[in-house]
Amino acid sequence: RSYFGRNFGGCVRICLKMVAQPKRIFRIERLPIALLQAFALLAISATWLWGFSRFWTFMVIELPQDLGPYSQMSSLSMFMHRAFPMRETNDTAFKYKFDHIVILALVFVVLMMAWTPTRAELREKNDKTQAKAKKEKAATTKKESL
Repeated sequence: RSYFGRNFGGCVRICLKMVAQPKRIFRIERLPIALLQAFALLAISATWLWGFSRFWTFMVIELPQDLGPYSQMSSLSMFMHRAFPMRETNDTAFKYKFDHIVILALVFVVLMMAWTPTRAELREKNDKTQAKAKKEKAATTKKESL
């Protein structure tokens, strides 16, 4: 007897495979923690950009003014002036927007992400834990027999 082109045994095998699947990645109970982590990362990114803007302003604008009109810019000041130009403000201030904070947060997330393990890696890890459990069980039974 066929059921949409498959026999009953095939449908049972498909249902059993679906039952044996691991837990889904998305779980509703993790949502508050994920939102808290996202906002914390936004706050970290905003703080980092604020600190960087203060450092840039000091190195590019204030330090050369303090050293006087006949002084040379230090190499770090020159690097920061050339690497992070602020043409929008005519190099008078380091300005950033919310877009820049979000982009920096996304860069931080990508840098912190772990590579997702493959099925074979998960299987190997499971085999190792089972072998370790068997060794521990054998060691405990050996101690008990003595």
